[in-house]
Amino acid sequence: MPEGNVRTTDKDLYELLDQLQATIEQAKGVPFSDNCLVDRADALYWIKQIRASFPSEVQQAKWIVDQQRQVVASARQKAESILRESEQRQAIMVDEHQITQLAKESSERILTEANQQSEEIYSRAIDYARKRLSELENELTDLLVRIQKDKKELK
Repeated sequence: MPEGNVRTTDKDLYELLDQLQATIEQAKGVPFSDNCLVDRADALYWIKQIRASFPSEVQQAKWIVDQQRQVVASARQKAESILRESEQRQAIMVDEHQITQLAKESSERILTEANQQSEEIYSRAIDYARKRLSELENELTDLLVRIQKDKKELK
């Protein structure tokens, strides 16, 4: 098994999949079955290398989703803070009904806007992630078809 955690290029993904396939194909067979004994460390190493080789778009999509979650959490926290602040003001200004009403409406408007923004960001991030994952799925499907074709040619 190769040593180190070397970052590979996108074009090395096919080579890494070939290495994983070779590791599995060279594994000892279990008598009377189609099962085999694969060295766990080897298989996990190649899987780790393959993940490291995913196109940068996949990593970007994951980063976008993570950022979106942080934005949503921050927006909700801000909205809750604004809501608490408006509730405190309301308690202080019980006698001033109009000001209290305006503060409540403002906090609800801000909360609504924050929720709308967070939903829009979330939706865009999910769409982007889906698009990138679909592209990756297509590439991996093409690769699998090529591997199966090459495998049949070797028989």
